[in-house]
Amino acid sequence: GLSFFTFGNTASSKNLVLEEVVFEDINGNDFKLSDLPGKLILIVNTASFCGFTKQYKGLQALTKKFSPEELSILALPSNDFGNQEPGSNIEIKDFCEGIYGITFPIMSKQRIIGKNKHFFYTWIEDNHGFKKLPKWNFHKYLLNRDGELLHSMSSRIAPSSNKFIDNIINSLK
Repeated sequence: GLSFFTFGNTASSKNLVLEEVVFEDINGNDFKLSDLPGKLILIVNTASFCGFTKQYKGLQALTKKFSPEELSILALPSNDFGNQEPGSNIEIKDFCEGIYGITFPIMSKQRIIGKNKHFFYTWIEDNHGFKKLPKWNFHKYLLNRDGELLHSMSSRIAPSSNKFIDNIINSLK
């Protein structure tokens, strides 16, 4: 749509300013997107009791495949889809670390949809449209350091799939 406000360079106005995106991590501390070291940032809305939960295994495998400087992964647990993340932050942390050995940062439970959704998802909707919002758990967004959305991948695209890994490799070039 038309915009009456431009911030700096219009070409980059659709880009996310990483410094402005703050989550609360699973331990209750502030966590800035800009604190992640990776050239690429993968943001995934997760749930512990979903048919796609086994994708945690594939996500963790990516931490061995790519260096922290190449790829940073961020898990955003949410109870918004099918009430499949009913537990407390402590239960979520124990599940992710205990069952899947997750070493990448896990945030506290977030709203992903609806009017109280986290700023990140408001940005997705405002800049990329409602259709780009997650329809279910384990929707994956790949961004670069400039805050540009490179790929939006549905729950069905497994992190262990060739398509998924090719998207990362090609984005690192």
